[in-house]
Amino acid sequence: MAASASEAFDAIGKAMQADATLASKVCGVLQFELGSVSWTVDCTGEGSVAEGRASAPDATITMSAPDFLKLYAGTLNGTTAYMSGKMKIKGNIGLAQKLAGLTAAARKRGAAAAATPSGGGAPAA
Repeated sequence: MAASASEAFDAIGKAMQADATLASKVCGVLQFELGSVSWTVDCTGEGSVAEGRASAPDATITMSAPDFLKLYAGTLNGTTAYMSGKMKIKGNIGLAQKLAGLTAAARKRGAAAAATPSGGGAPAA
């Protein structure tokens, strides 16, 4: 699980870079308001992730950073978060529902990277 929202958004950005089809599956701009910090996931073109507000987001998702990390980790269901008031959505709700595909791809990519040995040397004794 990502230790911070920054790590989670970085993983989402890397997943979009690794798989060009991810952005096209969402096809819009998501803005996240996590307390005093904003993030933009731009799924137009090749896709990008940046800290800060979007000039014209298609959907704005407001929630706490800890709840976002749970959503990213897959331990908090998006529908449950929305229905319980933990997540508020302004704009295109259908677009926001596509977030699950991005987070799942980022988690899968992160798990695959963690399972790949790095360094190639012998284990330390």
